[in-house]
Amino acid sequence: MDIDWFEKDTPTYVYAVFGGVVGILVVTVHNLFVGAESYYNLSGVIIGSGFAGFLAASGSGHFKRAGMGAGILGTVPAFAWSSHFLRNWFITSASGGGPVIAVVLLCFLVLAVGMLGILIGVFGGFFGGWLAKKTNPDISV
Repeated sequence: MDIDWFEKDTPTYVYAVFGGVVGILVVTVHNLFVGAESYYNLSGVIIGSGFAGFLAASGSGHFKRAGMGAGILGTVPAFAWSSHFLRNWFITSASGGGPVIAVVLLCFLVLAVGMLGILIGVFGGFFGGWLAKKTNPDISV
């Protein structure tokens, strides 16, 4: 079994993980200082995915892919923050409508937040690639 695709895209994954960690840190610090009692701000995901896109445009060239990975990782604190709500919601849904409906709704919620992270990541990665092209015109983006 040949894993040539993994070796070729390893820098992209490294940039995605690095940008995702930056996004996690920015989102967590922002929401701790501002206070995320009524809403949860994911603007740090744009920063992390933009950072990953900037690095990937300079390195591997797959800035959108790095941005998507960073966007998915950056939304992890949203699940951690809403874990108490999700647990209570799941118990209420399971007791009222049955556990199958609760599992289906929970899967839709996870997919919705994941897709939101991917969309934010693509936008941030594209912006990071564009910024890398503007700062260094020799990059072929």
